[in-house]
Amino acid sequence: MFENNVTRRGFVTGAAAVAGLAGLSTIAPGLASADPKIADQHTEAELRASEAGALAMMTFQKIDGTPVYYWRSNRGNTTLRNWQCTDAFYNALVAWIRDLRSLSSSYGSISYIVSAGFYVDKPGQHGAGTAMDLDHVRWSGGNTISPLDKHHASTNAAIRKRYLATEAVCRRRFRYVLDGWYNADHADHIHSDFGGLPVRVLKDSESDTKFVQAVCNNFRGSGLVIDGIWGTNTQNAFNGLKSALGVTGDPHTSSSVWQAMLSKIATKGFANQNI
Repeated sequence: MFENNVTRRGFVTGAAAVAGLAGLSTIAPGLASADPKIADQHTEAELRASEAGALAMMTFQKIDGTPVYYWRSNRGNTTLRNWQCTDAFYNALVAWIRDLRSLSSSYGSISYIVSAGFYVDKPGQHGAGTAMDLDHVRWSGGNTISPLDKHHASTNAAIRKRYLATEAVCRRRFRYVLDGWYNADHADHIHSDFGGLPVRVLKDSESDTKFVQAVCNNFRGSGLVIDGIWGTNTQNAFNGLKSALGVTGDPHTSSSVWQAMLSKIATKGFANQNI
């Protein structure tokens, strides 16, 4: 395991955990082309129940050394708390935060992140211990990104680019990523989970399409309606984005091509550069 602040509360069990342990390229049955409908507003009581009931999960307070705080009941709180997820999902979280550190290195180190929840005692990916809700990231250089404060809708273009850069890093490691453009339930956090792996961009995915539309609008001024429908205008805008980034290959079928494209989007976003 990656750090010494992790404790174990049992072996990973269940179909979702087995699929995660089998490898990140496994496609969860029935999820390859449909977005999940997720209730993500976790209460403090649900999180406390999760701490007591996560017997098949591992417990952590930091991700690869970076503290993870909870602000929903006390904004600015820096008390470490116990979070739970499966072993496989924690490994993906480590890969994710290392990606984030690398791609945002000009901001300095990551001081901390804030989450609304990982494992929560309810149905779906959260209940399987394979989901994260990201509220806030702070870097040592002073920069922040705060989905909790609805930064996707900021009037500052640089902040919107930074939000999309952060989301792009999430999409490198997690298949379903739901953001503020996806629906009102996700206006105050970015949800990431294991459903429907491997990572790719799918034209019949509402979340993927809205992300592409938001990227094209904010980095290239494409003027697309962010409606989740992959029509002619979105295809043309995506082709232009892909060409401008120098991406070859098919990001609809190749995880490595899509991940490389996401890295380039993130690099531009953290640098506040158009594409």
